[in-house]
Amino acid sequence: MQWASPFPIDHFPHVRHDHGMADSSDPSRVEIGAISLNLTPEVGADDLMIWVRVVPAGKEGLRVYGRSLLPDELDDGRKIVVNRSIGETLHFRPGSVRFSIQDVDRLSKAGPDGYRPITNTIWRWLSLGNPASPEQFRYLLAAGRRLDGTHAILMQVSQLMGDESGGFYQFTERFMRALALSEILAVSLGRTVDLLDGVHSRIGVALPLPTQIDVKKAGIRKLRNAFEHIEDRALGQVNGQPHPDAVSVFEQRAFITKGELTYAGFTLGLRDELPQLLLAARDYVFGAAVKIAGDARVMNVPLNPFGE
Repeated sequence: MQWASPFPIDHFPHVRHDHGMADSSDPSRVEIGAISLNLTPEVGADDLMIWVRVVPAGKEGLRVYGRSLLPDELDDGRKIVVNRSIGETLHFRPGSVRFSIQDVDRLSKAGPDGYRPITNTIWRWLSLGNPASPEQFRYLLAAGRRLDGTHAILMQVSQLMGDESGGFYQFTERFMRALALSEILAVSLGRTVDLLDGVHSRIGVALPLPTQIDVKKAGIRKLRNAFEHIEDRALGQVNGQPHPDAVSVFEQRAFITKGELTYAGFTLGLRDELPQLLLAARDYVFGAAVKIAGDARVMNVPLNPFGE
């Protein structure tokens, strides 16, 4: 399994019809509602990369044709029906099957705040879409992982801060744990912002940074540096030199009362502001993947999932 470089598209010759169902009264009559690209030709194997809905596209004698749904086409639930008992076979003409990044991304499920993990989408689409350079693949995959990791830590912090059970001891214990996680969160967020901010200069993808990230990036970096170099700030220093703002990283009253991290006059709200910022960051990573690998890939060879 390749995790750090893209697969070439011809590494996925296995188009399967796992979504077909036989009529119980006539097992040779098969209904097919989707086809997929997989790592192996074994029907039923757990190796799905992407699947797409398919619908009937006419017949020529015993040749039954299908196609994928068109972009924005209403899905009325139609399936392709192939009667094997009379010798019918299933075929897809060149250009009739279209896989898109949206087909991959719909598999990612949203959490309570609406955020959906992006790394799996990036890994799959940069492997299946138009070719990405190894540097682009690694860079955007790293950005996706840092972003998903930042969100995962935020969810842990939110859970701790939303827990009102127990007494004062339990409260202070949760507060200390939540603040510790928030320090790691700030570091991860800062690295995420650095990766996104470097998409143009480092991997050549011309995509403007979302405004809500652009206006906060300098403050996020200062916050990140303060928590990442907490040993320096504990001594009242920045870069080894005395600094009047250094110890302000320890003054986190707003973290308890408002769910905000503060440093040197900068404020980052964890309850509302950061979730919205992460959603914008997700859209940005998604858009960068489209810029690199396109939004869809059309199979320009004839396909015969039954292998006949």
